[in-house]
Order: sequence, then structure tokens, then C-alpha cells
Amino acid sequence: MDISRAFSYPRNDPRWFGKLLSLGLISIFPIVNLIGMGYMVEALRRVARGDEATLPEWDNYGGYFMDGLRVTVTYMVYALPLLLVIGVLLGVVIASGNDEARGMGLLSMLANLFQMFWQFLLWVVWPALLLQVAFREGWAVGFDFAAMMSNITRNIGAYVMVLVMTVAFGILGTLGILACGVGILITGPYAQMCMAHLFGQLAQGNMDQVHPAEYS
Repeated sequence: MDISRAFSYPRNDPRWFGKLLSLGLISIFPIVNLIGMGYMVEALRRVARGDEATLPEWDNYGGYFMDGLRVTVTYMVYALPLLLVIGVLLGVVIASGNDEARGMGLLSMLANLFQMFWQFLLWVVWPALLLQVAFREGWAVGFDFAAMMSNITRNIGAYVMVLVMTVAFGILGTLGILACGVGILITGPYAQMCMAHLFGQLAQGNMDQVHPAEYS
């Protein structure tokens, strides 16, 4: 896993600033920001094929939107258990008839514990989920647990490194807030492309098994 290549990847493109600014602006708006997620998916595909000379062009909005939609819908389904558990706990507290403060305190503690546990799981499976969507067609690919486990265990050392660096690049992406908040329009997308490069590296060497989704 070459971290330095990932960090320099966005700047390989002579037009990197304009492309990243476009990504930052698109990411501001709900629904439209799905295009930005799809743009990241396309970037990791290119890196996986060894094409890292430039960032993707902004010429396939429909395809980017569909990729972003698949990623988002899949992630939301994975997040549903958190909402369901909180709902059940709330129902138990209401039905128990115990002291309200005591019941809410118990609910808060259990909900927080489960939230931390589930968010940790989502963090762990995120790279594997993204690779599934990037290289497999269909809406159910994010729930192919055997394939996702294979993505995780195929090179566990590299996978753990990717997880650690997603946190590091995530912190890097927030630094733009220091520039009156405007800088995040560049630092956020920059970090996103660095992560895309890491995910692409993770997929390299297994291209005989993957086929990118296509949309007309």
C-alpha cells in the first residue's frame, strides 16, 4: 500500500484544482451530491486498472449518479439496524412504566453502546462495500457477504492500512474549515480522491474477477 502515491494522486492531473472544486461544489447539494460519490467510485476503478495519470473527467453525470445512488442506498440499509434497535429500546422504556429519567438514562446508555459498535462495523466494511459496488453490477452486490469477506481477508494487512488511512485522510479533509470554511471545498474532495486511490490499490491484482457496472 503506497501512501505517498495516494497523497499525490489528485495533483497528477494538470486540471486537478478545477475538477476538485467541481466535486466540492456538487457535494454541497442534497441528491446532487450522489454524483460526487459516483465520481469517487470511477476514480478508484481507474486506479485499479493502473490509470492514475489524471482524475476522471466530468462527462458521465448519469453513470456517476447511479453509482453514488447504489452506494448510498446500500449504506442506508446497513444503517437500518441502528434505527431499529433504538426504536425497540424506546418502546421497551415506554412500556415498562419505570421512572422516566431512569428509563431514558438506560436507553441513552444502551443506544450509545450499540451506536459505537455498529458504526465501527460500518467503518470496517466500508472499503469492501465500495469495491463491490465499483466492480459488480446490480443492487444486491453490497450484500454479497462472502465476496465482501474475501475483499477483507484477501490482503488483511493492506485492508487494515486502508482503514487507518481513511481516518487520517478524513482528518485532512476537514482542515479546510480553518480557511473560513471555504477551503473544505478543496481539502474535502482532495481527501476523497486520496481515499479513492487507496481503494483502487486494494483492488489491484484482482482485476480478473471484477467488472465495472455500466449505465446507458
